[in-house]
Amino acid sequence: MIKLLKSGEAETIVQADELNVDGVLIDDLKARKIAKLRGLKVIGTIGILVDAKEKGVISELKPLLDLLISKKIRISKELYDHALKMTNEE
Repeated sequence: MIKLLKSGEAETIVQADELNVDGVLIDDLKARKIAKLRGLKVIGTIGILVDAKEKGVISELKPLLDLLISKKIRISKELYDHALKMTNEE
């Protein structure tokens, strides 16, 4: 199953298993599903940014999401809107 993933995501999951960690940072949808099937907690880049906003580490999420998009990072409209709603920036 891991052979279907890009090498970075596959290595992340294998290392998590070997090191017996609870969770991983992965954005790729297929890799996230596989990591969850292996019992790992998964968070993505946007989840990290939402946590940072909630903890006061960053003051605004929207400019960072827009920067990611400008750097060709794909973020669905639904996820974008949901993240802004979660952080009261809608």
